[in-house]
Amino acid sequence: MRRTAFILGSSLPLLMVHWNCVIGYLQRFWGASCYFWQAQWERLLSTFEGKEWLLYILGVTQVPLLVYRTLSGLLLVLDVTGKPNFISRYRIHVDNNGRSGQTWLCHGMKLNRD
Repeated sequence: MRRTAFILGSSLPLLMVHWNCVIGYLQRFWGASCYFWQAQWERLLSTFEGKEWLLYILGVTQVPLLVYRTLSGLLLVLDVTGKPNFISRYRIHVDNNGRSGQTWLCHGMKLNRD
């Protein structure tokens, strides 16, 4: 019991000192970068002044769609070409090491046209 009290009693102040140090650094970083991000946000709002609906449409629908399509396109290139090789080992297709080829892609595109 004494050993546990000693370990907890000595580690708790060390943890508190470490935590206060980390919090201090994070507050200093946030204080420095907060003004930058606030200025960027104010510039964006002044660009779309009076057109909040346009900011909503672009920010909520188009930006995530662009990110999704970009990442999906990169994965499509990976499936069709099989390159880069270091990512190919994480594929979940039946033939993990080979290329998927373009037959499934063309077949899927034909199905979507009908």
